[in-house]
Amino acid sequence: MLCCASESLSKMVVDVIATEKKDEQEETLVSFPSPIVQAGKFLSDQQSSISDGESTDLDGTSQCKRSVYGKPESLKALQYEMSCKEGEENGGQIFKANLVPDNYDFKFSTKGTLKMLDKRFYDAKKKCIKPRRGNLSVRSSDFFSSVVKYTESNDNDDFELYEQKPKWIFSGVLNGWPALKTLEVIKIECKRSLTMNWVTHWDSSDKKNNEPPTFPTTRSSEVRAILRAPPYTAIGWTKESPGYVFWFEGNGTGDPDRCLVGEEMIKQFEKDRLKKSSNGLLAPSPKCTKVHMISHRYAVGDNVQVRDRLTYHSFALLEWDHGKYCTVVELAYLGGLGGYTAKCNWLLDKNENPNSLYKSMPPAMIHPWSDDFSEIRVTNVPARNLKDHLEFMKLHTGKNDRFVDVRHTFSHDVRLSFSCKEHIVRYLINYIERGKTYSEIRRNCQTFAADFCAFLAGKRDVQPFHPINRIEYKNNAHYFMYESSMY
Repeated sequence: MLCCASESLSKMVVDVIATEKKDEQEETLVSFPSPIVQAGKFLSDQQSSISDGESTDLDGTSQCKRSVYGKPESLKALQYEMSCKEGEENGGQIFKANLVPDNYDFKFSTKGTLKMLDKRFYDAKKKCIKPRRGNLSVRSSDFFSSVVKYTESNDNDDFELYEQKPKWIFSGVLNGWPALKTLEVIKIECKRSLTMNWVTHWDSSDKKNNEPPTFPTTRSSEVRAILRAPPYTAIGWTKESPGYVFWFEGNGTGDPDRCLVGEEMIKQFEKDRLKKSSNGLLAPSPKCTKVHMISHRYAVGDNVQVRDRLTYHSFALLEWDHGKYCTVVELAYLGGLGGYTAKCNWLLDKNENPNSLYKSMPPAMIHPWSDDFSEIRVTNVPARNLKDHLEFMKLHTGKNDRFVDVRHTFSHDVRLSFSCKEHIVRYLINYIERGKTYSEIRRNCQTFAADFCAFLAGKRDVQPFHPINRIEYKNNAHYFMYESSMY
């Protein structure tokens, strides 16, 4: 038996090798990348690449799905994006891009097969890779023609005595995601034909290697690039406005639609008050008066799994002294709306394409979502009070609608001395910067809602909605009060 198995295995390996040699004769396995270009030097029109069939009318907006390759930004622009404080160099968000050879689809018309690319990510009509997919697929020549050599300047080394190891930066728009414009190449990894483990082909941390990253020349079943976004993405969508918190205004409340992000929204609210001032008096800022905790399950149609029955989303509903509208505050996956065309349940025009939130989002928010990190979402809703909002949820309750099993479990007056709009933003930014991760047990929408309600109401006994989330729950209401950079 053992002998027969050995002979069968040997025959199988021989057959695989023979098949590989045959395939190598039929096609070019690896498409070698274009030469690395210098920052700011555009390639010729034949070398540069923009995704086929995408309109340029929406350039610079959240709706633009163009992929741009072979047109790197200027060195000055890259320096601005990559600059950071000492010790923050390795703090950016990590992404993984699927690299495919240039001839990945040459057999598609005859055999319906693709090389290193799942058919779900291929547009058969346009004969190109679909934009805005989570696996970030890109042709090897497009990717490497967008990689530039970047050396950081050392202000303390006037005589250039110390050699700086260069970094290799992707500069363009990766897979149609407008937020993925500047990405440091950390590793190039591949999977061999007969193995399941990733093997490092090129590593930026190799101190002896100053060569640029390349596509593997050995036969591989998969190739990927490990990429790191600029350091500021560790704490926010933009460099100018840190903090993974956004506030969407409008949405049928009478105000124009507007999406503000990070700390800059505090300054914007102050400017709004100046515009509304009269007789030399600054217009008052809305003051939060009541806070409520509401939980619900998501509607998933008829295919309800056990997990769906156990999963509840919790949020805080704020009432204001002006009585014009309420505000939903919730914690969720980072990029969960920007990476999903802003399908927010609180929007009156949720099912429009595009809806009001998506049109208002800055391009920096449009990137694949991550279930390991979190963001705080603040959305104004037309409801004037708790009763109105529960009526809205009741209107959209049903297995094929938005909500299932709505529960209202907490209400209290806001007892904070400082509870105006600007203060609420500062509290939320402090909180998200103290802990950016997301966990289904320890840190999620339910634990945040409990922390936030307890903080605003000045109560110690507020608990997450579901018993499972109470097991390891520890109140972190103090996160809202203190400057995160001092910890």
